[in-house]
Amino acid sequence: MASAAQATPVNVTFEDVPTVGIADGYGGISGWSLAGGVVNGVGEGIDNFLFYGPSTGELRFDSAPVVFHGTYYKSYAADWANPITSISLFFQGQLVHSILDPQAGGSLEWVASGYRGLVDTIRFQGGLEGFAIDNLSYEIATTSVPEPGTALLMLSGLAILGIVARRRSTLGKTPFMS
Repeated sequence: MASAAQATPVNVTFEDVPTVGIADGYGGISGWSLAGGVVNGVGEGIDNFLFYGPSTGELRFDSAPVVFHGTYYKSYAADWANPITSISLFFQGQLVHSILDPQAGGSLEWVASGYRGLVDTIRFQGGLEGFAIDNLSYEIATTSVPEPGTALLMLSGLAILGIVARRRSTLGKTPFMS
């Protein structure tokens, strides 16, 4: 009986990363240092900087679950005859959605996730020379849980409806006396 509602989108741009490197927690995401680093992406990125990973990289959303909107993406030295799954979305250890390599030729290309479900981990895979992402966008999902009394109230209402329906069917079968 829980429902998911979205908050304000988070856009990770890499424009404010210190020159010493990207730290876990940047943009509400961890795993950056193992996945790659921020590089000058003038000519390919959306602004001045982008994130480059050498092969594959896995990132975890610190405030999971989230709804992943998409990111600008490009794989380098990809085999165009054999497209790869470039972005994989996971929730609680299970693969929930995959996105094929958009095979961008020049600069990075926006890749919308096309998935509105919950995500806690994202894995990127690039071609033989890696991958790049920029302006990654997601929303922190807030789950609203009903008050304990709400379920009890609903069950009570259903019980009353059942009693009324049974009584009506019984009254319809009993002959009336005058």
